[in-house]
Amino acid sequence: MADEIDLANDLIDNEVSRALKKLREQAAINAEGAKFCIECDEPMPKARQSLGFKLCKPCAEENERRKSLFADD
Repeated sequence: MADEIDLANDLIDNEVSRALKKLREQAAINAEGAKFCIECDEPMPKARQSLGFKLCKPCAEENERRKSLFADD
């Protein structure tokens, strides 16, 4: 039997997933992303363009890594 913490975590996971899906759908409808990465100037894959991304996957991963290094705990 799941306890209250497990239920709360499931609820949060579901809400975050729903919100991300909604944001991705809106991004695809409202804007086209960059044709070239704004960091490295490499061509952007069509899938990332259609979702409105401005960074290629390697640059986005590096950006997130840098953010996590300097995040407040």
